[in-house]
Amino acid sequence: MTRHAAVIIIGGGVTGVSIAFHLGRLGVRNVLLLERRFLASGGTGRSVGIIRQLYPTPETTQMVVRSLEVFRRFRDMVGGESGYVGCGVLIGVSAAMRPKLEETVMRQRSLGVRADVLEPADLTSVEPRINPENLGAVLHEPESGYGDPTAVAMAYAEGARRHGVMIEQGVEVVAILTAGDRVTGVATAAGERIDAPVVVNAAGLWSPAVARLAGVDLPIIIGRHPVFVVERDAGFGRPHLVYLDLAGGSYARPETGGLTLTGSLTEDETRHPMEPELLGGDVSLDEATEVLERTGRAIPRLAEARYRRGWAGAFDITPDWMPILDESPVRGFWIAAGMSGHGFKLAPAVGEMMAAGITGATPPVNR
Repeated sequence: MTRHAAVIIIGGGVTGVSIAFHLGRLGVRNVLLLERRFLASGGTGRSVGIIRQLYPTPETTQMVVRSLEVFRRFRDMVGGESGYVGCGVLIGVSAAMRPKLEETVMRQRSLGVRADVLEPADLTSVEPRINPENLGAVLHEPESGYGDPTAVAMAYAEGARRHGVMIEQGVEVVAILTAGDRVTGVATAAGERIDAPVVVNAAGLWSPAVARLAGVDLPIIIGRHPVFVVERDAGFGRPHLVYLDLAGGSYARPETGGLTLTGSLTEDETRHPMEPELLGGDVSLDEATEVLERTGRAIPRLAEARYRRGWAGAFDITPDWMPILDESPVRGFWIAAGMSGHGFKLAPAVGEMMAAGITGATPPVNR
């Protein structure tokens, strides 16, 4: 027996459930989200959850400004917990990077971002544990910070259910059904056919494979992004601010329990393609040592931290590192993919924009 839906969303990560929530909130009935494993089992569950607002384009800056507003008012606007901690974000750049940073900050401020360019010596009053050597300037975003991607995904899913969205886990889509140049539904691994005039590809790391089922090629590379967890020593003091050391090539994000999450910022991911099925796999001691040495130079007190564990995260990367949010050449087949490591921090705005595009509503952010 064939089922019918108004909209089918493929993918139960933070992007997919945000789209589902916003479609439901706009009053769309018979929305069905299909997740092949369980919610947040892909890239969302391996994300470090940093929320920062430094972006090279005004469109993406507007998206993250809107998303930050949602994170700050998450309980009222969505319901549930986001884990948002507005501890502030510092972004260190070299002297050569400073002119571009100052240009970007001027645009940021015009779009509502609170951000200040500090001299390296000013770090003593903001985060004295950061090493100012080799820095030409530091951007301070006092309202930025981090959140809990899995908690956000679960909250959006629960909110979507309240709006009548059906969420089915353990259902793998194996075919996108079309007639001419229009999508007509999907087929599942269980042999079921589900008809729908709109299908949304929000499959994250699996989005290129899902797109190919409809004959659509996405310019996306799946790149490996290892994440490492260290335990700060007992004398470290209060948790450090989120620090992105663009000059040195690493980041450090505090976690509860005296832990810090760290990784590379040198865009190594494009040089290390990875099969999505290897997500969450082991990391080597050599790659951990390399990144932890960089982090230790950026925040010397972290050089004394104890290594606890690591995992292989991954990004779905487009050529310009910006997401694809649009209807494909196959009418009714929409793409929300290529988040390029920005998926969590942009998820609230992406959900609103995609829902508006599908329904013809006015989005809060135009792209």
